[in-house]
Amino acid sequence: MLLLDKESAITDSARKIIILSDREDLQMQIAQLLRTRGLENIEIISADFLSDDNISFSAEETVGVIADIKNETAISVVSERVNAIVPQNMWCCIVGTCDSIAMAQKLLNDGILYFNSDSQLRQMVEKIISSGINIPRTRHTIKICVLGCKGGIGASFISSHIANQIALNKKVPILLAQGPKGSQDLDLLFDKKIQGDIVEYMPNLDLFKGEPVSLESSVTDKYNFIVYDQPIFNVDKDHFGEFFDYSNSFILVVDRRISSLRVAKQFLEQCERIRNTTGKPIRTFICVSDTSLEKSKLIAKADIEALLGCSVDAVIPFLKQTESKDVISVNLGRNGQKEINTLSMKVIGVLSRTSKRSENKGLFSSISRTLFK
Repeated sequence: MLLLDKESAITDSARKIIILSDREDLQMQIAQLLRTRGLENIEIISADFLSDDNISFSAEETVGVIADIKNETAISVVSERVNAIVPQNMWCCIVGTCDSIAMAQKLLNDGILYFNSDSQLRQMVEKIISSGINIPRTRHTIKICVLGCKGGIGASFISSHIANQIALNKKVPILLAQGPKGSQDLDLLFDKKIQGDIVEYMPNLDLFKGEPVSLESSVTDKYNFIVYDQPIFNVDKDHFGEFFDYSNSFILVVDRRISSLRVAKQFLEQCERIRNTTGKPIRTFICVSDTSLEKSKLIAKADIEALLGCSVDAVIPFLKQTESKDVISVNLGRNGQKEINTLSMKVIGVLSRTSKRSENKGLFSSISRTLFK
């Protein structure tokens, strides 16, 4: 798709170009270059693109973003941040101090243009305004699988709130899909009639009952993220590999019973085998769902971490009141809302996973091998 053709400059001038940097000299330099080429509709946001959690853009008002990553060179960090913040139908140019052709090529493979802030700003502006130059507006859609490790523990509920949280906070297009092997209650959860086609629930959040792999890429490419709700407790572990063909980001929803933790452990072991044999960068997150007060006391969080060999990323507390017109209207309470928000931002790369697993092994750590035999 062309950013500007011979007649589109006037049309696109109705939407602004955002310059996002906390380096004032760079802000002014880029703005001056754009204005001298006739692009006057510019907004400067003085913020750190990689760390400011309050950044979001409106695709209706913005045609493109020029973001400063300074001296960051980690491709995964930059790509995750762009996908988490910049809507798919908006182009994005990244500028930074690294002068690496290899880095620029790797980012281009992810649909992101990179320019050195010291020597390539004029080249960047020319690419933005020149007729016949392609600016990527579609980046790789990130697929997030939410896998319920036991029936009835609220995996669909958690999937719904994760998708909603991303759509509200980051204002990027999200598709929430519910697989055929699950509860098949997406229409009931959202009080929305869903019959095979994608249905819009609200701005930036669409719903789909079925396997997202059945959709054409021309349909799914519009979404920054697809949240796929699918149980795993009723899938033979020999078929776990099918999930890795679709995604490399997984949220395992467990409760505090050994049966669900055993399923999670088997999946995590498969993840480790795939990492070791293929080098695929698989990301896993653990979410504990407390569906009753009694079950919330069964096993301590530290024991779950010891049993699974990894950190727990979120604990969704028991909710006394869940009656509501739809799933999104359920009051999560302060703690529940905080846990969902933190988990959502970790998954899309906005928040770093820096917390270390507790050293308190607890009662079950010494007998974990016996429990998972």
